[in-house]
Amino acid sequence: MMKKDHFLTMIPLLLVIAIDSTGLGILFPTLSSMMINPHAHFLSPIASTAYREFIFGLVISIFMFAWFFGAGVLGDISDMIGRKKALVICLIGSTVGYFISAIGIVLHSIFLLVIGRVVAGFTAGSQAIAQAAIVDLSSDQHRARNIGYMLLVTSFGFALGPFLGGVLSDTDLVHWFDFATPLFFAAIFSLLNVVLLFTLFQETFTKTRQIRLRLSIAITIFIDAFRQPRIRTLSLVLFIFIAGWSGYFGFIAQFLIRRFDYSPLQVALFMTVMAIGFSIGFAVLVDYLTNRFALKKCVFVALCIAGLLTVFTILNRIQPLSWIAAIMIGICVAIAYSMIITLFSQQVGEQEQGWMMGVTNAVMALAFGITTLCSGFAASFGAAIPLMIMAIGMFVAAGLVGLLKSETV
Repeated sequence: MMKKDHFLTMIPLLLVIAIDSTGLGILFPTLSSMMINPHAHFLSPIASTAYREFIFGLVISIFMFAWFFGAGVLGDISDMIGRKKALVICLIGSTVGYFISAIGIVLHSIFLLVIGRVVAGFTAGSQAIAQAAIVDLSSDQHRARNIGYMLLVTSFGFALGPFLGGVLSDTDLVHWFDFATPLFFAAIFSLLNVVLLFTLFQETFTKTRQIRLRLSIAITIFIDAFRQPRIRTLSLVLFIFIAGWSGYFGFIAQFLIRRFDYSPLQVALFMTVMAIGFSIGFAVLVDYLTNRFALKKCVFVALCIAGLLTVFTILNRIQPLSWIAAIMIGICVAIAYSMIITLFSQQVGEQEQGWMMGVTNAVMALAFGITTLCSGFAASFGAAIPLMIMAIGMFVAAGLVGLLKSETV
């Protein structure tokens, strides 16, 4: 059993991961309505569809681009000043970022909204630091279990973010709720976690060195992913997989609004149901499948099913079936993601696990950012186009899985 004090120490670290995951999804239900609906009054009523889609894609993608650079820089900082101080910096940055974004929504300022998302995205690099700290705390016996906790908390954050975004912006529930309320809530939540860190978390990494900021480290880490022969194909699989997944996750809200005229709360509930699929995949099916089947086969099947279900979602006109498909897509994505990360982990020794985690975070963040920015343009030609990107990404990634060398899987 894990020592009780170590478990308590993990609580604020798991909350850091939850906050990052929540922050990624908290704007999706509200942002779609706020940007796409001319009656929301955030953008000018005469703004074109193409302009609305571009701003939507920009606000989503800028968070991921900032995360791409922030994860590397802040990870580097945590090796210089320690995990605890770096995490405090990250959480304070998240608080400021959410607050600026909320003010931007109140003032109908695209500039402040984007700046706030940049600050929140850059400091979302705290997730990698929290993961590293949890690994620091984990014995060999419980490391896999604790990684499972991280994945489960991540899926919880993906569910909580859209749900909070929908509920806290619904004026029918509380008259003073509006589009900015979820971000004010996230800012307060981040600040409370700072208190938890000071109270419960003891430093796990004491080696320090002179502070030297290197913005280029994120690019270096990303290049490493494709320069190393042992992980080159895996990195391409992960990149295309996440690029496809971001088309669905980032734009399913718009698709539902246009096809079924969903409210932000309905979108939030839909995405929460999808996140239930994540939880089922992470908490139940991953261990069951990995103990019975080869990782390569599991990833291939999960990607193919996710692609087929996305095609079904595009063609389907019956709402309950779209919800069922969302749960299944969530399960398949959780299985594919967990097993791809496991394959990455198997390619290096214990001393390189931190580097490998940085590589996968860099690949995922850049893939998500590029796709959501491009999909913002593409969606102006049809709400289903980002979902088509999802389907294509799943099928292409599945094909690349077949190219993995036998010793990799």
